[in-house]
Amino acid sequence: MNAPAARSPTLSRASIADLNLAFSVGVVVLIGAVVRFLPIAGSAYPLNDGGLFAHMAGDVVRNGFWLPQFTTYNGADIPFAYPPLGIYLTAGIEQVTGADPITVVRLLPAVVSTASILALYLMAAELLRSRWRGVVAAGAFALMPRSYLWLIVGGGVTRALGLLFALLAIHQGILMLRRHRSVHVAGTAAFGGLTGLSHPQAALFVAVSMLILVGFHVFHGRAGTVIRQLVLAGLGALLVTSPWIAAVVAAHGIDPLVSAGRTALNPANGLGVLLGLGFADTSVLDLMAALGVLGVVLRIARRQWMIPLWLALTVMIDPRAGSTYATVPLSLSVVPILGELLQRMIPAQGRTATLESESLPRLVWTHRAATVVIALVLFTTLRTASRIPLDAGSPLHGLADDQVAAMRWVAANADDRTQFVVVTGRAWETDYLSEWFPVLTGRTSLATVQGSEWLGIGAFLDRFAMHRQLQLCRVRTVSCIESWVRGWGVGSAQIFVPKGRLFGPASPIDCCPALRETLTLSANYRLVYDGPGASIFAPVGEGGGLAVAPE
Repeated sequence: MNAPAARSPTLSRASIADLNLAFSVGVVVLIGAVVRFLPIAGSAYPLNDGGLFAHMAGDVVRNGFWLPQFTTYNGADIPFAYPPLGIYLTAGIEQVTGADPITVVRLLPAVVSTASILALYLMAAELLRSRWRGVVAAGAFALMPRSYLWLIVGGGVTRALGLLFALLAIHQGILMLRRHRSVHVAGTAAFGGLTGLSHPQAALFVAVSMLILVGFHVFHGRAGTVIRQLVLAGLGALLVTSPWIAAVVAAHGIDPLVSAGRTALNPANGLGVLLGLGFADTSVLDLMAALGVLGVVLRIARRQWMIPLWLALTVMIDPRAGSTYATVPLSLSVVPILGELLQRMIPAQGRTATLESESLPRLVWTHRAATVVIALVLFTTLRTASRIPLDAGSPLHGLADDQVAAMRWVAANADDRTQFVVVTGRAWETDYLSEWFPVLTGRTSLATVQGSEWLGIGAFLDRFAMHRQLQLCRVRTVSCIESWVRGWGVGSAQIFVPKGRLFGPASPIDCCPALRETLTLSANYRLVYDGPGASIFAPVGEGGGLAVAPE
């Protein structure tokens, strides 16, 4: 008698649900990776900033991976007081792979920023008590330009790492508040400490977030238990950061840490950013941020105050970085808007059952109206992402080969003591030429602001004013430079005037035509380099014997 044919195995409802969920999360992360890596693909160098951190990573390597007391960036003895985790990670990758720090600073931020999408999913799924709500929130976060705009640039080696650990710390904090297990107390402490070792503003965001969660009773059990666990987690996070804090205080005192914090925190400015919706402002329509704001309004109308207050405090306390961290509560606020829209397109009796019993291809075909809505939302947000790098005001611009060639020429020919000023007309946060100049030339850039925040608030404000006044000369003549030199008493300095479109195709074809022309005609300056990437002018009688470079 023949044996009965074996029955083909079938997937259980739980397995189908898990597969659908895993596939959806994977798609969200993939789309988020695309929008984060595409801007980088257009540049051979790190986008915007990161020069300070690349140099500090070199200081770590040269010091045998012991924490240096100072960084020699830009010819200054700046206290090495910046949270060191991202810098050490850059140095470690450089040593293990043999890659130069510039390459690491170019690629690492986008990798870490992509990982943050997964961390957001974990946090949102736990807070909203639904894995599918977590997927919607992660999708919104992945596509909000503010969630990656300042994290995939070179300086993202610290910023992106800070946000990643902040999200993981908040996720563990929610679990701690609800389950009261020691492992989650330890997880909150560990990730909280790693956040503090990555970026100071990210640590502030964790503290604000945990206070909001506790204040709105996102916990089970007695308040005494919650307070005790919060204290333990806070002490544990402090313990993780204590070796670095102790080393900095022992070498420099508390002043560098305090002065750096004072350059970032300004609640008065934060109120203006909040009321003006500056945290959701981009050069092109950001649909996800708009849906998030609409979701906040909906929550307020329903008297659901936690997420609106979380958003408000995040922006007000730290207006400088608050727009980045505001994408977390904003992405959570997208969920009721998109969720309710999709629910109206799917029959009530089949919403949960179909997700647990039907494959995604069948779901896409069965619920075509919902699929069309998702496709339109995705198309609109991807179009926004593709247009942002074209905006002249975006930080998603980096050095061109010709500009690097001009800086390499300076490194090979200028006297070691020669000082420079770099004119771009840009605010210091996005003046990537001024920040990378000291790294690529080994010479001092007198008006570069980066690093001065660790020299005291007075030094920072002086350097900020010096840079701002210098950049006004972009649309003026040589007399502006001469007045600037006399006013700041800087003595002799060579003038580096870049060429080409500095900030994408929407920027002027030449940043400084009048300044370049009048410097060329001036009896007080002579042209010492003229290449495709820049013109360099030295005061007459100086210049270290430099010769005019050919085009």
